[in-house]
Amino acid sequence: MVHHRASALALLAAVAFGLSACGEPVVGTVTAKEHEEAETERTTTSRCTGSGAEKKCKTVPTTRYDPEEWELTVETDDGSTVEFTVAEEVYDSVQVGDRYDETQRG
Repeated sequence: MVHHRASALALLAAVAFGLSACGEPVVGTVTAKEHEEAETERTTTSRCTGSGAEKKCKTVPTTRYDPEEWELTVETDDGSTVEFTVAEEVYDSVQVGDRYDETQRG
């Protein structure tokens, strides 16, 4: 379940980044902040080769790492809502209710 949530959030962040990179800068009111801790998941999978009497399987360790993320949700001046990932310093510098103006950020 966590993986699906992380994937959905990553997709939203990518869409928001794409919109801001290709369109108008994000300008509006911060409506939410979310901090996601880094997460590492270790599992094993079985890999098999051959078939019948020649079939050989072995267990292979697998590691998935999701880096720490800081996300803002902004209601833009045109009324749309944009969710995107920002640097920790940007996240720490704004509060819910603050005005966010991407054009004013270096």
